[in-house]
Amino acid sequence: MEAENGKRGFFDRLKSGLAKTRKLLLTDVDDILLGSKEIDQALFDELEEALIVADVGPAFTAELIESLKEKVKRKELASPEVLKKVLRETMREILLRNEAPLPIPTDKTYTIMVVGVNGTGKTTTIGKLARNLKEEGRAVTLVAADTFRAAAIEQLEVWAKRANVPLIRRAANADPAAVVFDAIRAAKAGPPGVLIIDTAGRLHTKVNLMEELKKMKRIMGRELPGAPEVVLLVL
Repeated sequence: MEAENGKRGFFDRLKSGLAKTRKLLLTDVDDILLGSKEIDQALFDELEEALIVADVGPAFTAELIESLKEKVKRKELASPEVLKKVLRETMREILLRNEAPLPIPTDKTYTIMVVGVNGTGKTTTIGKLARNLKEEGRAVTLVAADTFRAAAIEQLEVWAKRANVPLIRRAANADPAAVVFDAIRAAKAGPPGVLIIDTAGRLHTKVNLMEELKKMKRIMGRELPGAPEVVLLVL
């Protein structure tokens, strides 16, 4: 019960924080832009303060403001009315510029271990990742190491079919480490590809479940030195 309360408390705080950021971005920024007659340093100062208060982050805010100032200098931006649209586009540009692809080699099996608590969207994330990697020409295999819930295996099977990739699975309540071993054995027998391993949702306070993760990781490292290359925590 205490662990569940802790889980709810974490997500309540996360939800509250995101709601605060959304509210401030939608209302305070609108108020600043709609109440301004011209773009000047005072406007940028107000906008910078609003973004920092909204938890956008000082480094990102500074880069954003400087980018907007450059647009004003180049006369790409002349009135506060269009600043909101340009602000949104500039934020997107900066975020996309900082995206980095996974450095997946083509000469060895690459493993991605997906972890997190229940209800965070691990299975959906896995499905989308599998589809994207498949579209890039990667050989992808999904691994159903969440064996506690039969529904979890079925959900992953649906995503495997959507992405048109194979799924390694066992019956519900099987040893997750055994599923991982099966997947690695199959990977060794075929061409290099990507293994995406789904795991059961768990809290860090559940010692036995954390030990189970360690066991899976040990098997990966023993059978495929360096594995897992990525441990993806879904929040």
